[in-house]
Amino acid sequence: MELRVLKYFITIADEQNMSRAAEIIHITQPTLSRQIMELEEELGVRLFERNRQNRKFILTDEGVRFYNYAVQITELSEKTVQEFKTSRSQVSGRIYIGAGETKALSELAVAFKKIRENHPKIEASLFSGDAGIICERLDRGLCDFALFIGFKNVEKYNHLTLLQKDRWGLLTRKDNPLAKYDCIKKENLLEHYEPLFLSEQATKHGELLQWFGGSMEKYNITGSYNLIYNASIFARENIASCITLEGLSDISSESQLCFVPLEPAIYSEIYLAWKKDRELSAAAKIFLDEVKQANERR
Repeated sequence: MELRVLKYFITIADEQNMSRAAEIIHITQPTLSRQIMELEEELGVRLFERNRQNRKFILTDEGVRFYNYAVQITELSEKTVQEFKTSRSQVSGRIYIGAGETKALSELAVAFKKIRENHPKIEASLFSGDAGIICERLDRGLCDFALFIGFKNVEKYNHLTLLQKDRWGLLTRKDNPLAKYDCIKKENLLEHYEPLFLSEQATKHGELLQWFGGSMEKYNITGSYNLIYNASIFARENIASCITLEGLSDISSESQLCFVPLEPAIYSEIYLAWKKDRELSAAAKIFLDEVKQANERR
């Protein structure tokens, strides 16, 4: 199984069309078709369903599974090449960072900007997701660093606790009765029986569950989310308010939304983590040193 063929397969899956994929890859359609047929024979499964009417190539269930592996393999290959593309006179390469949604990412942004002053050839690749996805990518070597919010299993990694903490609160419409409060108590949510969207990670967050009194059954839980942007659209449409972290949504004067902190206050620790058994690239080491120094200066 060649890396080149994996890239062919990914392009067809993304385009859902053999002719367009062949044009992008710059090979003939018969050649591309033959490569995919040989790949299917090698794996012993059918990767695509061919729709002759609209000429679409749709992934089968086995194709979806293989697609996830193919993407990870090609990403890891590209990452490895980048790490070894260094010159003797100047450090270069790409730093791979996986992060949940947190305003603490600004600390990493400042550190990256600082190291670019002396090493302008260092690049960054950012991947956003919830803790489960980020953890998997870190374990597979697809990320050099992971930024976790209130993550309970951080001890399995080398990690640095950032000084900044994120506060939990209610993201709601400015015309919602709850917006008039300086802070939100659980009695307020019960009194108004406010529809709530909770982050999937928040439901596993010990301190937040404790704030709710150990159970959320008596609250009006309407849905869940893993990234706040889409959930904020539901909040704007007056479907539900969101329990979320401060600083992640637009609450400017032009916005329909506002953020009201929870009371008693709940803060989540922010951790920068990296694998214990993996040697960091030169670029990643420089970045980590800058983050550590900046954290000590604050």
